[in-house]
Parts: sequence; C-alpha cells; structure tokens
Amino acid sequence: MEDKTAQLPWEALKHTEGDIPWSTLYKFAAEVVVDPSVVDALIELYEQALESEYEHEHYEEFYVPAIFALAAPQLSDERRSEIGEVLVEKLADAGYEDADVLMEVLAAACGSMGPVILPVILDTIAKEPDHRGAWFHLWGLTELAPKSDDTEVRNRVIQACMDLLTQVDRGKIEPMEAINAAWTIAAMKYDECGKLLRRLKKKAARSFCSGDYADALKLLKKGRLDYTLPANLWEKPVKEWLEPRWQIAKNWYAGEDSREYEDPERQSEELTVRFMESEEAGKLNPELFEDAGFIVNYVLEYAWVYVGSSPEKLDEYTLEEVLLEVFPRKLTAERDLFEKVAPVTEVFLRWLESEGILANTFSLVETVRGWADTIVANGMNPQYWGMAKSFMMQARADGVDTQDEQAMQRYIAECNLRRMGRKLSAQPDIRDLSPPMPIVEHSPKIGRNAPCPCGSGRKYKKCCGGIKNVDIDR
Repeated sequence: MEDKTAQLPWEALKHTEGDIPWSTLYKFAAEVVVDPSVVDALIELYEQALESEYEHEHYEEFYVPAIFALAAPQLSDERRSEIGEVLVEKLADAGYEDADVLMEVLAAACGSMGPVILPVILDTIAKEPDHRGAWFHLWGLTELAPKSDDTEVRNRVIQACMDLLTQVDRGKIEPMEAINAAWTIAAMKYDECGKLLRRLKKKAARSFCSGDYADALKLLKKGRLDYTLPANLWEKPVKEWLEPRWQIAKNWYAGEDSREYEDPERQSEELTVRFMESEEAGKLNPELFEDAGFIVNYVLEYAWVYVGSSPEKLDEYTLEEVLLEVFPRKLTAERDLFEKVAPVTEVFLRWLESEGILANTFSLVETVRGWADTIVANGMNPQYWGMAKSFMMQARADGVDTQDEQAMQRYIAECNLRRMGRKLSAQPDIRDLSPPMPIVEHSPKIGRNAPCPCGSGRKYKKCCGGIKNVDIDR
C-alpha cells in the first residue's frame, strides 16, 4: 500500500471479533472521496481476501464493496464509473465462483454507483454466453436505466432489452431468461415494446414467469401496479443489506471447525426420524404429516448449512433466513407445501422444547405463525427463486414430471437444442448430442460433475441433481 494510505486503520478491516466495524468503514469511505489511491489499496485488500478464502476467517470482501457504496453519494460520475467497472468485474467473477452471498453484496454496491455504470453492465452482459454466473444480477442492474439522463445509454439499454426479448419471441431462449429485461423496458416507458410484451405474455402463459410479463405490460400501459415491488438492495441503506449477509458469513465461520467432523445431513435425518416417531408428530393431521418429515429435515439442514445454527441454537434470525429466504429460493414445490411449512415448524419447535433441545419456544412459535402468509407468498414469487428452482418450475409448467429422470433428460436436451436453433427428433440418442451445456458423462444419466443443464454454472450434483424437488446448492 502507498505511504499516504499507511495511516488508515487497515488492521481494523481484518479484525474478526465483534460486530461490523462501522466507524472504520465510514472512515475509509470518507478517504475514498478525497484520495483516489485508497481505492486501489482497497481493491488489493479485496483480492488478497479472496485468495485466502479457505485459510482463515475474513470479511474484507464484504467490507470493501460496502465502503465504496457508502462513498458513492459523494463521488463524481467519473469516479463512480471507475469504481463501478471494478465492482462489475468482481460480480462476474463471483458468479462463476458460485458465491451467492458475495454476488448480492457486489450487486448492491454496483447499484449504489448509479446509472453511470450501465455501459460496463451492458458490456459485461454481452460477454456472458448464456444465463450462467451473475446473469440475473447483471440484468437486474439494468433497472438503473430509468434514472439515467444519458439518451445514448438509455437507448443502449432499450436495444439490449429488445434484443433479449426478441430472442424469447423467436423461441431461442426461455422466457425466464428475459424477466429482468421485461421489467426494465416497461419501467423505461418504451411504448414500442407493447406488442412484443403482449406476445410474450401469451407465450409464457404456461410458464411460472407469466405473471412477470403480464405485470410488466401493466406497468408499461398504466404506469403502476396493484402492489409495491420489492426494493432493490442498492435502494436500501448499506447497513440493511450488509449486516444480514455478513451475519451469514460469520455464522458459517463459527460452525466451520465442527463442520469438519460432523455430518449435518445425517444429523438432520436422525433428528427428523425421532420427531416423526414422536407423539406430537402423530397428532398432525394426515395432510401435514405427509410432508412434515421433508419440511423438518430441511429446516434443520438449511439452518446448519446457511446460518451455521444447530438445533440447540435455532432462533428468530435463523428461522427468518431459512423460512423466508432459503425455502422460497431452493424448494421447487407448489403452494400447498409452502402452506404446511409454518404449522409443521410450530409443532417441531414445541417438540424440541419437550425434548430439552431448545428452551422457551413460545415466542418463537408465535413468530413463525405470523410468517405463514409470507412464507407462501415468497415461495410462489419468482423474484425469490434461485436459478435451479426457476429451471425446474419451468419444466413443471411445461408439463414435465421432474421426478422422471428420462423425461427430464429429454426436456434438458430440447432446451439445449432450442438454444442452437434445432429440433429434437422423435427418438433421439441423447448421448450423441453436444449441447452448450453438457448433459451426460459416458452414461444415460447426467454426469454428477458436469455443469448443471439449468445454466447455473454449478455442478449438477450441487444443483438440480441434488435431491428430488430441491436445489441443495450450498
């Protein structure tokens, strides 16, 4: 680091004890405004943190984007553009590394730079071969365009959106890949896209994203919707988007040592069996009992994997993350299953107390009961879905039995061939196909280590191939 930056509290950014060092972040943000060399030093710190990802606990890769976001309101367009270019590059890198939480932090920081970063966003999107990596985050950032006063940039965004939507219209890509483009162009009041959106609304009628196209068209024509869209992360205060994501990382580190010796999946299954054999579970009505084991097992496993919480440490924060964020993102299921989540979890929490595993669950049970409608709403809202779930929901909407491996093989082949502008013969030899997203690995089954056909860029075994109806990507 340069001498003039040496007096800054760099060690505080590396300190891992306690809470987020907000005073330090604000101090660095103030220095970013007056000293460009601090930007280079912070980027170097960010890269060092990623290089040592598995060596020790660290949060610099969260702090650096947050510092830039805090500084953004005081920066010139030129400085925000320069910083934004770096952040977008890091966002694309995080996409290929499958770093979900880091992608959210980087996307929030990118958005904080404002519309000035749109050119680099469009350039980065153009380099993406399909909807892998950070595709959806990048397209989501095009929602900055309505706030741009630059006619040339606005026209570039409109053209990019129209090109993507036209590909859907021609059957070259799936409707889900252009949802953000539909929202962006509608928000920009580009009336010439009205006919195209109407066609896409009809084409997507059987897909999970039909509501997105219908609402985008409504937004274009009426200028408003009957509900309020969720705020983008960058539209919220930095504290609101950094703290929960930092907490996920901290909880993960807290459980890292024990994770080396314990099998959360096995432990979740064993505790689930105990619950399902209990008197409390036996009192559930048949419909709830049918899915209770499934729900409880994933409450436990996701609490451990995503929040680092064992059954003894289940609390409101953990359950809020699991039930309102992870379940909607990961579980490929219909409304009736999400309707069962709250009542089953309530009974399970009371059982944990009766077994002496968890104490004082009354308020926690009441809190979960109050989330019942939100759990269902989030679970059925495509804006909360992960990439693998979106792919599986599209398959279901297209009439595919997602638990029939042969049917899924054919559907995957058809999707890949549509990308190449070809049609699938009546009796294809799937092993002879060479799609852009590999399907097989020397066998009729999808290779466990092959890239997942949903386009997430993740290995099949960590995505759609993880478990029936569930994306268990970590």
